[in-house]
Amino acid sequence: MATISALAGGIISIAFGFLVIVRPRILRWAVGAWFIIAGIIAIVNAF
Repeated sequence: MATISALAGGIISIAFGFLVIVRPRILRWAVGAWFIIAGIIAIVNAF
């Protein structure tokens, strides 16, 4: 299962990397979304 998560994370990272190169304004949205998702995961794991 961890391999699938790592693979998915790598694919998502590469996709966002290309998006940032093509459309730099997406960077702020990607960073904002990352902080929101990371925060939700941290809160869920705390309980």
